Amino acid sequence: MILLENVRYRYPFQKEDALKDIDLQVIPGEAVLITGPSGCGKSTLGRLINGLIPSYFEGTLLGKVELDGRSGSEYTTRDLSHKVGSLFQDPEQQFLSTNVDDELRTALEWRGLSAEEIDARLEPVVRRLGLEHKRSSSLFSLSEGEKQKVALASILALKPQILMLDEPTANLDERSTLELLHILRELKEEGMTIVIFDHRLYWLRTLVDHAYLMRDGTISRELPFDALSQYREEYGLRSLETPEVEPPQLTIGHLKRESGCFLDALSFGYTQKEAVFRNFSGGVPAGKVVAICGRNGSGKTTLARLAMGLEKLQEGAILFEGKAQSVRKRQQRNSLVLQNTELQLYMRTVEEELQCSTPSDLENPAPVSTVLDRFQLHGLEKRHPQSLSGGQRQRLVTACALQKQPEVLILDEPTSGLDGKNMRLLASQARAFAEKGAAVALITHDYELINTCCDYVWNLETEPPMP
Repeated sequence: MILLENVRYRYPFQKEDALKDIDLQVIPGEAVLITGPSGCGKSTLGRLINGLIPSYFEGTLLGKVELDGRSGSEYTTRDLSHKVGSLFQDPEQQFLSTNVDDELRTALEWRGLSAEEIDARLEPVVRRLGLEHKRSSSLFSLSEGEKQKVALASILALKPQILMLDEPTANLDERSTLELLHILRELKEEGMTIVIFDHRLYWLRTLVDHAYLMRDGTISRELPFDALSQYREEYGLRSLETPEVEPPQLTIGHLKRESGCFLDALSFGYTQKEAVFRNFSGGVPAGKVVAICGRNGSGKTTLARLAMGLEKLQEGAILFEGKAQSVRKRQQRNSLVLQNTELQLYMRTVEEELQCSTPSDLENPAPVSTVLDRFQLHGLEKRHPQSLSGGQRQRLVTACALQKQPEVLILDEPTSGLDGKNMRLLASQARAFAEKGAAVALITHDYELINTCCDYVWNLETEPPMP
C-alpha cells in the first residue's frame, strides 16, 4: 500500500513548496490516475513514491510517506528498486547500455541471476511487448516509442509490486497505446499496483479505479474516472472520448515543388541492409499544418532529421521554396524541435534562452515579454530551463523555434507533457504561424491535436497518393 499524509516537499534552492499537504492512499492491486495541469507537481509526486525524493533529490520533506506500512526512509535504494518500478517520461534517462539486449539484462545481472534465469525472465516479457526482432539493435537506432517499450520490458522483468508510469503514451502510436492498455490490464489482474501520471485520458477509461486531480502542488480532488469530464475546463484536461482523425489525407495534388518543403525520391537507411526510405516522395505545403503520422519506427523523426540536415541524404532531393539549400542555410532559415527537450536548452535562464534564439538580423522580433505571455511562461523568466516541468520545457523550446520566424517549422511530438489547455495553445500558435505563410509539420500520434489544427494527415507508411 502507498500512504502519504500531510506531505510537503521543497526542492533545494527553491522559495516555494513543490508539494503541499498531500494526502494519498493506494491499496494493493489498484490502478490509479494522477492528472492535472502542466507543472502541477505530478512528476515530483512520482519521485516521492519511488524514493528518488529524498535519496536523489534532496530538499525539505515533511509528513508521512509509507510503503507497505513502513516509512519510506527505512527502505534502502536497493529495497525500493525491488518494490517500485518506474517508467520515466523520457526513457533514455534510465538506460545504462547501448544495446537492447544488454539493457534488458543489466539489472537482472546486478541482482545475481544466472544466464538461464535471466533468459526465463526475459522471454515472456519481450514477447509480450513485441521486441523479439529488436534485441540485437542499438538503442540509438530505435524510435522514442520503441525505447519506451524497452524501458518497460526491463522494468517488468524485475517483477516489481508497484509500477509507476509517467506520460506512458506520449510517444506511442495508437496501436502501441492499445497494446500497453492490454498489458496493464493483465498486470492489474495479476495483482500489480499501477500508478499512472498522464495528460492523455481517453485510453484509461477501462483501467483505472480512481482518479486524482492535482493543482498547484496539491491533490485537490479524488473522483471516479468519468467524473473528470466535469472539470475539463477548470483544470485544462484532455478529452475523455476516443478521438477519430478528421482532416483529409495529404495527396500529391496538395504539393508544389516551388512551395513549402518538397521531398523528391528520397532514399536513406542507417545500415546498408535496411532502408528506412526508398524512392520516397512527399512534403508540406506552405500555409498549411500537416500531421505526419505512422507507427513507431516508421521513420517520422528520421524524415525530420533528413530535412534539417542532421542525417545525410543518400539519394533524392529536399527542396525549400523550390530550391535546394545547404545544411547551414536549412538550419538558419527553418526550425526543428525534437522530442528530447532538455537537450535543446543551453542557457542559464528562460529569458536568455528566448533572447539567444532570436536572430540578430530579424526584423520586428516579438519581445520576450510577449512570448512569455503567449506561451504561458510568465513568471518563469529567471528560472533555469532545466528546472522546468516537462510541459513547461516543451512550450519553451517551441517558443524558441518560433522566435526564428522560420519558413518551415517541424515539431516532433510537440504535445508530450502538455495538458489540454496547453495543447490547444500550441495548436493555435501552429495554426497562426501557418496562416502567415509558413509550412508547419507536426510529427504526432496525438489525434486530439490533429483535429484541433491540422489541414492534412500524412501517414508515412503510404506515400501521398494521387488526388
